[in-house]
Amino acid sequence: MPKGFSHLRPDLGKILKDHRTGVKGTVGPISQEALAASVGMTRAALSRIENGHTWPQAQTLDNILHELDMDWPQVAVEGVSSAPSRRFDGTRQGTRVFVLCQQLRAERRALGWSLAELSRRSGVSASHLSRVERAEAGKSGVFTWHHDDLDCPREDRRVVFSNKVLADLAAGRLREDEEE
Repeated sequence: MPKGFSHLRPDLGKILKDHRTGVKGTVGPISQEALAASVGMTRAALSRIENGHTWPQAQTLDNILHELDMDWPQVAVEGVSSAPSRRFDGTRQGTRVFVLCQQLRAERRALGWSLAELSRRSGVSASHLSRVERAEAGKSGVFTWHHDDLDCPREDRRVVFSNKVLADLAAGRLREDEEE
């Protein structure tokens, strides 16, 4: 996220589609195939973004915005991001992210689930889950601060998964459900 923006708008896919089709943009109409080819992605991947089933990676979104002659204020909310750091960097927060990601992997394996199965259940792509489990998720939206810690200094906040399935799995709650 560029400086000055806290998060992407929840209707990002619709915004992009409206601009691509010419409903609200000045560039459109342009086909999904043409836009996807110009930004180096598949038409199916673009469709998933436009339908709100997945979030684009930062570089992909930058490329889409460029091709549609759009800018960040059209797709993001201004403000300071409340998201924690995303990489294992040796800091206390980085260590917390790393431990959380290791818990996720251990619990997934204990249930005998593949990344594809976890992807199906959580709605997060298997490739992204692989990066998450390695604590290499970059600026992923799957992490957030624990809601009880928002008034604490950043370095004291607990990192949790924003996705309910991932949160429940990392906490061992899904294994308990499977055993009952």
